[in-house]
Amino acid sequence: MKTLLTTQELHLCMQERVLVHSLDLNVRAGEVWAVIGPNGAGKSTLLRTLAGLRDVDGGEVSLDGKPLSRYSPKTLARRRGFLPQAVTDAFSLTVWDAVASARYPHLSFWHWGDEDDEPTREALATFELDALADRDITTLSGGERQRVNIAAIFAQDVDVLLLDEPLSSLDLHQQMRVLQELERTAVRDERAVIYSVHDINLAIRHATHAILLDGNGTALAGPMLDVVTGDNLSAAFRHPIHGVDIDGERFFRAGRLTNPKP
Repeated sequence: MKTLLTTQELHLCMQERVLVHSLDLNVRAGEVWAVIGPNGAGKSTLLRTLAGLRDVDGGEVSLDGKPLSRYSPKTLARRRGFLPQAVTDAFSLTVWDAVASARYPHLSFWHWGDEDDEPTREALATFELDALADRDITTLSGGERQRVNIAAIFAQDVDVLLLDEPLSSLDLHQQMRVLQELERTAVRDERAVIYSVHDINLAIRHATHAILLDGNGTALAGPMLDVVTGDNLSAAFRHPIHGVDIDGERFFRAGRLTNPKP
């Protein structure tokens, strides 16, 4: 599969703190990458940098071999989509319009065509939002609003999807739907998907690769089960985490605190 997104010796800092030191990535079409790590480790910072929304502190991020800094904002928006951890609604909008607005990078002088209706309609159906198409987004529950956000990035029709905690606020059924649709679009549409997630056991079942951050500069990246091991997780989270095999599948569980605070 074609390589879409690469980093070379990527270096990320937050003030004086080094979050990522010398990260080399080669993300190919058909791959799903899960970004894992403790709170404050730099997951959101990494995703924003990969999306071209934050300057690197060293190294380079490239899309199709071209540095992100050489793309115009509109051209970049045609190639990659980014879902932030939190979306603020500045004004009322219908669900249809919220999803359809993601088509903007593909429009010429704001001319809306039939070719823009179909991706919007398909995204709404994929995430079970058809019945809510005429609803005001300000009246939705947190989980419904998150599904609208995810539907929008699908309607955007891009090669690289970057999502910061896409499972936030979703119930179990919708979590599974989102994870399966991300897997499906990666393979079927030859896209690359990168998302942050807290549930390690969901990640190992629905992603092909992982980036494990410890918040102190170490960033391990590669095939899922090469990166996500009990030793690596324990070091990154600074907490004992053990792998167990159940019916031929690997699961991870956290050990008990030896000296829990009262």
